[in-house]
Amino acid sequence: MRLSILAVGILVAIWAPAVRADLFELKEGGEVDGAVVQRSESGDYVVRTSDGAEISLERNSIQRIVQRDDAAAEYLRKSRSTPDTVEAHRELAEWCRARKMLTEADHHLARVAELDPNDEDARRSLGLRQVGNRWLTSDEVMIERGMIFFDGKYRTKQDAALRDRDKKQSTVNVDWLQQLKQWRGFLDNRRPERVQEGQAHILAINDPQAAPSLIRVMEEEEDDAIFEFFLRVLAQLDHPASLQQLVAYSLDPSVKSEYRAQARDYLLRWPRPVPIIPYVNALKSKDNDVVNLAGLALGQLNDPAAISPLIDALVTTHKYIIPPAGGGNGDQITAGFGTPGAGGGGGLSVGGKGAQVISRDHTNEKVYQALMKLSGKQNFEYDEAAWRAWYVDMQMRQTVNARRDQ
Repeated sequence: MRLSILAVGILVAIWAPAVRADLFELKEGGEVDGAVVQRSESGDYVVRTSDGAEISLERNSIQRIVQRDDAAAEYLRKSRSTPDTVEAHRELAEWCRARKMLTEADHHLARVAELDPNDEDARRSLGLRQVGNRWLTSDEVMIERGMIFFDGKYRTKQDAALRDRDKKQSTVNVDWLQQLKQWRGFLDNRRPERVQEGQAHILAINDPQAAPSLIRVMEEEEDDAIFEFFLRVLAQLDHPASLQQLVAYSLDPSVKSEYRAQARDYLLRWPRPVPIIPYVNALKSKDNDVVNLAGLALGQLNDPAAISPLIDALVTTHKYIIPPAGGGNGDQITAGFGTPGAGGGGGLSVGGKGAQVISRDHTNEKVYQALMKLSGKQNFEYDEAAWRAWYVDMQMRQTVNARRDQ
């Protein structure tokens, strides 16, 4: 008897061995693990389990079908028949690793470690590290070291705290920047009441955390009156950025002199001592104007610790580039300087057809005036050696007097 093609297909579907085992989760609880051998037009299933039994499942009784590939089905069969021994679990773990089934491999390695506490290979394969008499995960090792997991990796508590603070500060900065830009826009409004509203909001700022955002707004400000207004508000905010920016303004030759003077005035009224280090460093500037601005500020801050660096900056040497003036007569060495900078002194220029680089000594009047004030009106003019001898003698006298008082 001949069978139709349809009949042959049905027989193959019924009698062919399971290619892929799926998991049938039932609505009333429980599950069936097996391969579909037949499905009716109404959606009911005939499932062959791994032990060869066939079970009919009505469509309405199935909650979900979880499909498995061939390797998963093969693993399921192997795991059910694997003896609970070290050797069997190790062999199955290796089989799983070869098929990239890492979760299943770790499961069997963990069982090896349970069955044989002395099996170090299994623990190392699980990523464990021996610390003393204990085997710890990488996470546990980091915790033992006092590290915490933050922002995608383990960090010291101090680093995590700083990063957390910076994140919060960044959020605050964004909020303040948006708010300040809105209020700044009010100042350009044609309606006087809106301008007054913007001024009132800005003047009322008392949160030191607003300082970094206010500085950003000031950097873009082109209106002198509004810049001066912002400068007054910045000086009200006790924040390191405010202090740093006021110092920067007081040392910047490109800032208008009245704003530099205001910045120094605000620093003199600062609620805490103003560090002199930025000004001492500015005494070494390549720009002679900056040197004198630093001397002016140090004289006003009136800190005796500035005396020694001021002595070193009484006379400073600066370089200038002189462009060529319509050709030249060959390489030459010329004494003379044109008009580079202010202040007395001498120097040397090396000339030629190209630009010239000259060095010039400057006597710095603001530095000299600061020394006069801090020394109690001592006056050795620009004689650095005389100032240094006086300073050393003064220090020795102070040391001797301090010993006598003990």
